[in-house]
This record gives sequence, C-alpha cells and structure tokens, in this order.
Amino acid sequence: MKCIAYVSRTTANERGINLPAGLSNIVQISRKRNTAAQITGVLSYRRGQYVQVLEGPAIEIDDLMKKVLADPRHNDIWVFVDEKVTKRSFDKWRVSIFDFIDQGPIFKTFIEDHQQTLDAFTFEQKARLQDFINLGNNNAIATHYYDGKYLKLLAWPDLNRTSQPQLIMNLCVKLTKNPYPFDSLVASDEFGTYDQVTDIIKDFESLGILTVTEPAPSAVSEPAKPQDIPAKKPSRFYGAIKRFLGMG
Repeated sequence: MKCIAYVSRTTANERGINLPAGLSNIVQISRKRNTAAQITGVLSYRRGQYVQVLEGPAIEIDDLMKKVLADPRHNDIWVFVDEKVTKRSFDKWRVSIFDFIDQGPIFKTFIEDHQQTLDAFTFEQKARLQDFINLGNNNAIATHYYDGKYLKLLAWPDLNRTSQPQLIMNLCVKLTKNPYPFDSLVASDEFGTYDQVTDIIKDFESLGILTVTEPAPSAVSEPAKPQDIPAKKPSRFYGAIKRFLGMG
C-alpha cells in the first residue's frame, strides 16, 4: 500500500485571480472513483491551493497521480509525501473545504504517521503547507524570507480595509503586471523600512493573493537594484479609483 500527499495551486483566471475552477466536478468524480479503487484520504482547498492525501494500492495511487500531474486545474504541484505504508491514516476519502484541517481529528493521525517526514521540511516547505497543516511556524515568516525573491500579486486587497490605502495602491501597481524584486521595494524607500515592507508583503501572502518566486538564473549574477521608472502622466484609471474610494 502507498501514500502520496501533494499541494498544488489553482489555475488563475483571465483576471489573474486563483479560484477553484471545476472543484465540484473533481469532488463528484473522485468520490466514485476513489471508493471503487479502495483509495482513502482527504482533499482540502484554501486560499488558492489544494492539498490532497491519497492512500491505497500502489498501482491505483500512481495512476491517479499521473492524472493529477497532467490536469491543467493543478499548477506548481509539490508531492511532499510519497511513501509505502502498512496502515491507513484515513478510513475513507473525504473533502474538507476551506477548513484548517489539522484543527480536528481528521488530519491528526496522518501527521502522527508521517511526523518524521514533516519534521524534516525546510522553513519554506512548511510555509507552503501552513494554511493546511500547522508544522510549528506559528504563521511567522522568517526575517529574511523575501530577500532576493520576486513578488507578484494575483489580486488586489480591499483598499477600504487598509490603514494606508494610497501607499498600498502604489505598491499594488508595482506588483501587478510582472514579478518585482523585493530588494528593489526596500531600496526605493517608497514603502517604508525593511520591516514595514516585509509586514505588508506578509499580509498580502496571508490573503492568498501573492506569489513568491526565485529570480530567473540570468538575474542571479547581480544583486537587484532599484528600478528607474520614467515619470508618467497621471492615470485616469487610478485617478477614478482614488476618487471612488474618497482618496482624492
């Protein structure tokens, strides 16, 4: 018998927002197929990511994972458990949508059965699973976690709920079109101190609207430098947004 557990990101729609497209179809088909194949486990979705644990006959599990890896509804798939097991952690296959699934007994046995594997994860790996499994990060981001990384927003936060809407809007504009270096945000001094920028980015990531990536190989040779952005005429679009929000 075999156990595979993976986490994946949903595919962004035409507006750049990650939504669980086709989730109901995934659940409907999986319930029938997994029962017939003697597969147990759990599927959960939160903040633009799926996590799924699959247990059962090795051939059935491997065949199912091949389908998942080829499914366009799953991106950036990380298989974090791929092990032979002698007993199941789940008595059936179930769905736990939008829940922090290790807060109840549904996921406790799995964590205990694979504790050694989970304990060996790096900070970044634990952070990837934090929305589903609390592995001791306490929702904290390492002080220099974003150093050297590139950031891109998938969607904007609610500006009506921010204490500095103008600053946040300016930051969102920078992070919306293309991945932008965190180091350049800090070096510009436009968005506050290192710690202040980090706190804002942490808030974006906690909302599930931010992607954090490593720089492309060609960009590693030189440290990120503040980008000189040519002066532009005021945008009518952003001006309209500001007037609508009562910001000017």
